[in-house]
Amino acid sequence: MDERLERTARAIGEAGADWAVLTSPDAVAYATGHVVPVEAGPSPFAGGPTLAIVGKDGTAGLVAANVEAGAAQKAWVAERVVYEGFGFEHAAPYVANYRHAVRDLVTRLGVNGKVAADPRSFPAALTDVLEVDPAIDMVTGLDRARATKTAAELVALQRCADAAALGQAAFLKALRPGRTELAVFADIRCAVEEFAGERVPFTGDFISGVARTAGFTGWPTDRVIEPGDPVMADLAPRVGGYWGDCCAVTVVGKPRKGHERLFRTSKDALSLAIEMIRPGLAIDTFDRAIRGFVGKAGYAYPHHSGHSIGTAVHEWPRLVPYETTQFREDMVVLVEPGAYDPEIGGVRSEYMLRVTASGCEPMAPFEHVMAIDA
Repeated sequence: MDERLERTARAIGEAGADWAVLTSPDAVAYATGHVVPVEAGPSPFAGGPTLAIVGKDGTAGLVAANVEAGAAQKAWVAERVVYEGFGFEHAAPYVANYRHAVRDLVTRLGVNGKVAADPRSFPAALTDVLEVDPAIDMVTGLDRARATKTAAELVALQRCADAAALGQAAFLKALRPGRTELAVFADIRCAVEEFAGERVPFTGDFISGVARTAGFTGWPTDRVIEPGDPVMADLAPRVGGYWGDCCAVTVVGKPRKGHERLFRTSKDALSLAIEMIRPGLAIDTFDRAIRGFVGKAGYAYPHHSGHSIGTAVHEWPRLVPYETTQFREDMVVLVEPGAYDPEIGGVRSEYMLRVTASGCEPMAPFEHVMAIDA
């Protein structure tokens, strides 16, 4: 049994359930190894979300529409039920087929007793198919089980970190005045997809100019990059069901007055974070120290100091002022302190870090470059 499935089963039992229905793409990927397509959103050829049912003993099954049939064969589950979603010779009753497939899986697995589900993604179409106990919270336990990574996950996340860092190299190569944000981002995406050997969903931010970078978040647009513009590349690609993430800001040409101070503050805060992170350090203590460092320079950042990552791009724990849990060995976290000024722009410096037995280490370090020649 894969260790991720084993951890899922343990979390289900510890929550007081006999079975759990997993309906979010990240939970399905974590427990079964089945990578649900995400870039186009919910499939128009499916009656509901791709679904896994897992027992507290580790018995597992999967329900997927026929458009995912090939990928479903790779899942580490005992039973797979594939139903007709995509077709053209006759109308496919997607929801009815989905409901029938779930009933079939329930029968095959012998589901009985207390059943838990994630209320954020459990579909209304299944309320009379599976009797879920809303009082059982298995989400919290599963989030915590996923916080430290298995050996297989560390391998997968290293590949994601490498992909994201390669994207930063492609960013510097593609960046020049006169190009649009979309054109530069297209070159980045192409480089990452050729590295991965597959279509790669992306999230994060790609923005340019003083106002956009000071606002700290946004998708690439047709805005033309001009000399002196800061450009923020926060790149989060999903490779093989796991996510990578990293961020850098580079100016095209000569930086504005004050930009170097922004850049140094953010970059030095990241260096401080790498020095600080170790098993046993409380996250609220860490967050307070990093924000304090940035604050002493006269800046602040209106977002988290970082987050964990895995089959979801943001996982528990987030690095925020209210989180009191401690860093643990084999957590993988993103640290992203920023410094922002509405008259100059914004800088955010981010690495993907693995927590080790005695500290932490960047998984795919790359050089944060303050400016390139226009």
